[in-house]
Amino acid sequence: MVFDDLKKALSETITDLKPVPIPDEVVKFKEVLLDRSEADNSKWLSYITAALDSTKTFEIHCWNEETEWIELALHYGYLKESDWQHGKIIAGSVTPEFTSMLLALPKPTDTEIYNKMTPFFNIFLDDKFQSCHYGTELYV
Repeated sequence: MVFDDLKKALSETITDLKPVPIPDEVVKFKEVLLDRSEADNSKWLSYITAALDSTKTFEIHCWNEETEWIELALHYGYLKESDWQHGKIIAGSVTPEFTSMLLALPKPTDTEIYNKMTPFFNIFLDDKFQSCHYGTELYV
């Protein structure tokens, strides 16, 4: 009896579902690739400096084994609930302290796989800047 009522209620709810309208403002990103020819991370720093100037929130994604970088990010944010089994997501507010930390990090030296610009796998600033694959792919 309860199962039939639940089945009926779900059927009615599903029938009444409507697609979410597309927002008026669609965010468009420009892709910037930083390749193996980048000797330092100055180009990455210029892009992220400009983005940090007007952002309020951040998300940093790290692989589980990147404990040093997870711990560092946790000084500026909190562990966000996620179903990503292979990593951690740290979120928080963009503060002067966070900005200083991010801009003061040296270019990583472990560049065998990626010519890393940052030790963080992904950095997202609000909904307008993405630094992906250790800063080798930027979306601005």
